[in-house]
Amino acid sequence: MNDVSTAKPEVRETTPGITPDQWLELYGDFLFNFAMGQLRDVSEAEDLVQDTFLAAMKSHNRFAGQSSERTWLVSILRHKIYDHLRAKCRRPRFVELGADTDAGLGDVDESLVWLHESAAQCLSPDRRMDLQEFRGALEVALGTLPTRIAQAFQLYEIEERPGNEICATLNITESNLWVMLHRARTQLRRTLAPT
Repeated sequence: MNDVSTAKPEVRETTPGITPDQWLELYGDFLFNFAMGQLRDVSEAEDLVQDTFLAAMKSHNRFAGQSSERTWLVSILRHKIYDHLRAKCRRPRFVELGADTDAGLGDVDESLVWLHESAAQCLSPDRRMDLQEFRGALEVALGTLPTRIAQAFQLYEIEERPGNEICATLNITESNLWVMLHRARTQLRRTLAPT
């Protein structure tokens, strides 16, 4: 009788006859479609698929063969997508405002754009006095917000503390923080917008 515990798992090498040079032709479309399904952005999908192939080329000697090459490439791409989305969520979202302010705003929070636009206008030399007035008006407007919402806004937007630190300080979840910040921005926009 054979003892099952001593049997070694079958380890496959790369698919016979397929070299890393052929991966793009064989798996490129599949990986691109996979990335598009996750990102919905052509240039980001193309970049991450390219990064996937580069990473796979560098480490193809370490491919254990416990899965197909396509599955291995998809797992590399999946990690690239996760890293990309994490980095994207951590980056502040700024919109270049110009002649067509409304063009391309899409999913950007309108009140956040307004706040950054107001601050940018106040930084020009001829508007420095307005900046002092804006700060004073902002302090007054913060006083009209509920205490915890004002604290969250103060810590995140003015003191630029990281979200996880604010959540620990205020004993709230991250999703609660984002809701509070959205409410603060919306209320501040109503209060501070010129009439």
